[in-house]
Amino acid sequence: MDDSLGTVQAMGQIHLPPISTITIRHSDTGSPASDEAAHQCTAFKLSHQEIRAYIGKASQVTEHDYLHMLDWSPCHASGEIIFSDGVTGTWAIHQYRAGSLKLSDGRTLYLYCPRCQARAFPMTDE
Repeated sequence: MDDSLGTVQAMGQIHLPPISTITIRHSDTGSPASDEAAHQCTAFKLSHQEIRAYIGKASQVTEHDYLHMLDWSPCHASGEIIFSDGVTGTWAIHQYRAGSLKLSDGRTLYLYCPRCQARAFPMTDE
């Protein structure tokens, strides 16, 4: 996987049980560190179907790559998730296709999906 800052090493596809429920708590949310974020992020809204597709297609990346190699965006959506095996968690997806899952079993998965498509994601050359 390549992005504008260098090479991001995918750890591989994540294998999660089927999703039972997705709740969207925050959509079109901007970073409190950015004064312009509120205006920039008004169009960043993901549907339940787009969130399911993202989680199903995303690859796991290292925490280092998530924090230092992927493009940062002030816009994100977040909420809760429940899997068919009873594991719960919180999810977050950023406008430039980075994301995370914090699961009730103690794992935090850092995600990246450059090929994921949604109306709210910027167009890519891929």
